[in-house]
Amino acid sequence: MDAKQLRKDMALWIIRLNADDPDERQQAQIEFEAWKSRHPEYQGQLDQMLNFSETMQQLSVTHGIASQNIQSSMQVSRQSARQIQQLFTKAFMLCLCVGAAGYIAHNSAVFSYYTADFKTDTGEMQSFILEDGSKITLGAKSAIKLDFKPEKRQINLVQGDLYIDVAKDRNRPLVIHTPQADFKALGTRFIVHQYASSSTLSMLHSKVETRSSGASHALKVVQQGEAITADAQGLSEISALNIPSAELAWQKHQILADNLPLPDLLTRLGRYHHQYLVFNHSALSRYKVSGVINTRQDLDKTLSLLMVQHPQLNIRKLGSGVIWITANE
Repeated sequence: MDAKQLRKDMALWIIRLNADDPDERQQAQIEFEAWKSRHPEYQGQLDQMLNFSETMQQLSVTHGIASQNIQSSMQVSRQSARQIQQLFTKAFMLCLCVGAAGYIAHNSAVFSYYTADFKTDTGEMQSFILEDGSKITLGAKSAIKLDFKPEKRQINLVQGDLYIDVAKDRNRPLVIHTPQADFKALGTRFIVHQYASSSTLSMLHSKVETRSSGASHALKVVQQGEAITADAQGLSEISALNIPSAELAWQKHQILADNLPLPDLLTRLGRYHHQYLVFNHSALSRYKVSGVINTRQDLDKTLSLLMVQHPQLNIRKLGSGVIWITANE
């Protein structure tokens, strides 16, 4: 195995061995042991990798850095194996520099993004026509995996946002799957936004059957001109949606924030800018934001406006590429 391939393999093992899902971690450990037995000559490098992985996991647990923030900063799409390894090196150095930032992916999200069927890069929006004729547009730094079979059509939203115009197929209803809910299309056009711990549906035409993945397994039908949020507790109340405003915001790369949790806003902003936004998700979740945010606007200006709404925020730049966001108690 050449050095280039070894760097790539080691970077991906770090991701898989720190997955949130215990079954994923167990399977990764089994495969990793088999992989190690085939390459005893790399034992020294593997020991260093495992020490690095354990350190990053501990930092992440200790300091509560949201993995979604990490996803939005990791430029893994269309990168060479050498660049991927460089990213992990940069992440390690960032941890040393900022101390509180456990800045490395501790779950499989980065791996899922890297291996997605369709994905966009930072700041990029792109449209695709799927094999069934459905038209889909992905927002910035978004990714999907397809599970299309003769008896089903399922799109797994790995991360980010999507706008879809569903092709009709009475025998195979199309389902958008997120960790919080399944959105079964009974009509055509809708938008789904995926956040760290929730997903939202904006219904533009016809209707969608929404089933919670939480313990309640609640089911609601969302009609045209309505919106709903799914999280670990279940489904929110259905709210009214201004369709023209939602359509225009999507086209203009705007975020319509209506009491949106600050971490969710920062997560979406991070997909449009190349700076790393480092923040503690739970510590900032009590702050809500309302207004129309232009993602193409200078990031410093956007963050300054957020500080007007919430003077408690403390925003510091670490060099030219890292922005650390905290709140005064």
